[in-house]
Amino acid sequence: MEATHVGQIIYTGAISKGIILIKIKLIKPDFVDFKAGQYLAVLLPNTDKVSYYSIASSPNKKGEVELLVKEDTLGEGAVYLYSLRQGDVIQLHLPMGDAYLREESNRHILFVAGASGASYIRSMIHCLDEAGRLVNREVHYFLGCRQEDELLESGYMQALAKKHSGFHYYPALSHQDDWDGHSGLVTEVVERVMPKDMSGWDAYSAGSPAMVKAVADTLITNHRLLPAHFYSDLYTPSAS
Repeated sequence: MEATHVGQIIYTGAISKGIILIKIKLIKPDFVDFKAGQYLAVLLPNTDKVSYYSIASSPNKKGEVELLVKEDTLGEGAVYLYSLRQGDVIQLHLPMGDAYLREESNRHILFVAGASGASYIRSMIHCLDEAGRLVNREVHYFLGCRQEDELLESGYMQALAKKHSGFHYYPALSHQDDWDGHSGLVTEVVERVMPKDMSGWDAYSAGSPAMVKAVADTLITNHRLLPAHFYSDLYTPSAS
């Protein structure tokens, strides 16, 4: 795969336990048009390998892209990205992916993410917020993690929930006892909270392939979500 863009690292730092935020300024070319929810490939130096990451930033930042990278000492992509420092140059191929935010849709929205899958959702929520599309609309965001210190941007999400009556944020923890919020697998929380008739909703999900499939199956089977309105680059449900 050939690079479409060359970028320069302008920031790298921890954003939650085991996850760093990397900001990349595009320098050749110095802009990109992409849709919220698309992803990119990082070209690994001195190899013919690439690693794929959701673009975590809003497409309104055309001269910059942001990545959220989970620590993984066995993953070549994560090891490479964790080694980068401010000023380093990186090669990218973007944009890719069909599970992007359908901005023309006025349907209610459900977002479901597991751990680092939040990077996919982050781009879309920031895009909706910046465009004023959270006003007078139902948007429900479920984020599943093991422990509280793994949650991404909870302060920002809670502020959106206070600002917009239709925005709801549901952090769910599966491995923490001293927690007053939702507990258990995120799929279980979605099942308990969401209405039985979601035929008028769009749903977007990212996380492990097994989790995404479980979310799709639950929504379609038990909540009347239309298969054509479930979006994920990891799993596409059958129309039947």
